[in-house]
Amino acid sequence: MARVIFDNVTKRYAGGVIAVYQLNMEVLDQEFLVLVGPSGCGKSTAMRMVAGLEEISEGRIIIGDRVVNDLPPKDRDVAMVFQSYALYPHMTVYDNLAYPLKLRKVNKQERDRRVREAARTLDIEPLLDRKPKALSGGQRQRVALGRAIVRNADVFLMDEPLSNLDAKLRVQTRAELIKLHERVSTTTIYVTHDQVEAMTMGDRIAVMSLGVLQQLDTPQRLYDVPANKFVAGFIGSPSMNFLDVTIERRNGKLYAVAPGVNLEVPDFKAASLERFIGNKVILGVRPEHIIDWNQANGIAAADSKLPVTVDVVELLGNEIFVYLTLQDGNTITARMAPDARLQRGLTLDVTAAPEKLHFFDPETEYGVY
Repeated sequence: MARVIFDNVTKRYAGGVIAVYQLNMEVLDQEFLVLVGPSGCGKSTAMRMVAGLEEISEGRIIIGDRVVNDLPPKDRDVAMVFQSYALYPHMTVYDNLAYPLKLRKVNKQERDRRVREAARTLDIEPLLDRKPKALSGGQRQRVALGRAIVRNADVFLMDEPLSNLDAKLRVQTRAELIKLHERVSTTTIYVTHDQVEAMTMGDRIAVMSLGVLQQLDTPQRLYDVPANKFVAGFIGSPSMNFLDVTIERRNGKLYAVAPGVNLEVPDFKAASLERFIGNKVILGVRPEHIIDWNQANGIAAADSKLPVTVDVVELLGNEIFVYLTLQDGNTITARMAPDARLQRGLTLDVTAAPEKLHFFDPETEYGVY
């Protein structure tokens, strides 16, 4: 059993700076959990506390059935993969892989077996006699992963391991990491600031901001039911559009209304918004859920329209990002098919898929569900 439990964990630095505040979270046995958030949100600090590289100010960290607060890093049975690879340049790949085992006085025969098994798993057997300077970035990353695998540790900790790779190699290595986890089934905590990495790799994702856990859930739930405005804006690319609207009742229906905005609220969302009638809420709409009115095919009410002017069109091959200006001067982003044939200065009506509208309390910024 290699679960990891954060029990009310806080990290406070000299001067009162709090990097992580009252973190309560359980990483399940064999789970691939991604810690994601902007720079400085506390995600790397949380992981380094698991490794024993940062002292815990308050709370407990439990690995398996052991409280590890006072255990040195070498006794925690965790293996860490760093952003910088941290390979020894004077050693061959074989020796880099074998070195952690040598430190633990594993006998030579067992060292050789584990090294070659890890090399086969990562498809780096032909590289065993090379030194790191003769390897590409992707190959070095696989060697760094191999050094973690040979340990047979209870927990893998990965601190932005793909950030030094180019975009194409990053996508390829992401897929390799997912397949690797399926094979070795080791409990893994993976830190990244890239929400695309998080969404594609994690069994569950923990979103952090300013040292506080905002939401812990599956990728799909984070996308469909964000707990608050921060999570809604952080998950998804391009990020969610937000507009200040007022909730009004007309002819038994609720509408989200602002200058140039008139969107009917679907019945299944209306009950949760009753208390906001006559008051402001924050409306959230993802770019992919904004639709050209002429292609809406009746999915929205006839009066649910937003008159807009096209400001910028970005062609990405299989899709376009369209930056639109509303009547009140606010801008929104839409993701559309490349055959939309839009150009700067064009005026048109758009609407939003009603079942995909999100609403947030303007005071707490928590989702209204």
